[in-house]
Amino acid sequence: MCQAKNLGTYEVASLSLISSFILLILIANPFLIPVADAQSHVSLCYFYGEDCSHCKDVEVVIEELEEKYPGLEVHKFEISYNATNCELFNAFIQVYNPQAVEIPAVFIGNKSLIGYELTEEKLENEIEFCVQSKCPDPLSIIKEQEGQQSPLLLMLIGTALIEGINPCGFAVLIVLLASLLLVKSKRSVLIVGLSFIASVFVTHLVVGFGIVGFYLVSGMAPVIKAIVIAIAIPAGIINILDFWREKPTLVIPTFMKPKLGKLARRASIPGAVLLGFFATIAGLPCTGPLYLTMLDLIADVPSKTAIYLVLYNLLYALPLFVILAIVYKETAPEDVEEWRKGKRKYMKLIGGLVMLALGVAMLVGVV
Repeated sequence: MCQAKNLGTYEVASLSLISSFILLILIANPFLIPVADAQSHVSLCYFYGEDCSHCKDVEVVIEELEEKYPGLEVHKFEISYNATNCELFNAFIQVYNPQAVEIPAVFIGNKSLIGYELTEEKLENEIEFCVQSKCPDPLSIIKEQEGQQSPLLLMLIGTALIEGINPCGFAVLIVLLASLLLVKSKRSVLIVGLSFIASVFVTHLVVGFGIVGFYLVSGMAPVIKAIVIAIAIPAGIINILDFWREKPTLVIPTFMKPKLGKLARRASIPGAVLLGFFATIAGLPCTGPLYLTMLDLIADVPSKTAIYLVLYNLLYALPLFVILAIVYKETAPEDVEEWRKGKRKYMKLIGGLVMLALGVAMLVGVV
């Protein structure tokens, strides 16, 4: 009886010890798993040039770190002779917004190491940090940014239409069409009107490409963004205040109006082309800050910059097509002009609100 009793006590003690050990493993397990995951999933993106001597030195360092950290996953991209990798590098630059744009360049987690800032010590510190903190994959950050382009497209469509419905461009086209109807046939109205709109479209598009090109090449993204914000917010406020004023503030310069009127009254194809060019340049004070703001956002998507710019300007010119169609269908230009004057302050208000909203959104980092 005593032996049986002693054996039972021993078995209970053993089971208790085993249960405690299992419980300890279960408790520790949630803390052990993330460490293992972090150690096996440290992702690094390395951009280099085939003819870059500094890049070759950095590549040796990276290979040594790959041996030291088995969980380090290195994605290498040569950009001197590979257009796809070069475009990807531009996408990284737009998202990470480093102080310099050069190679070699490493992106790890939310950090970037560029040029001679890329040292073995700094790179290893970032790897150690990501081992402990489970940093996101840089490629996933870029994909997430690309997934946010749909809101940009909707914003682009809305902004282009709002900029297109501007009193300045309307006024010039209406004067041109009124002059045509006095002396020319309806066919001439259509041809000259389309020439004017085509000139406006091309001029506005070329201005956009020029600004975006400077934005991408200059490497001064933070400075340019600050300038855009400094222009958009005050311009938005001024346009909103114009809603309560008798005369708008941001308009075609006074000295340009007689020249534009003279060109409009000639009512010829060459005159319409020149008129479209000068009217677009002179009308930039009206809604130019709105265009400038969208150009800053479009430049953040280098792979679709050309498509977005062409789409934006087609939508920008669309309201002019509508006015041409209305007048061509025998609606008097005077009636259209009267409607324009009655709605002008509301156009300014809507444009001002959009400018202000975009400027503030850029200021706080929402867009």
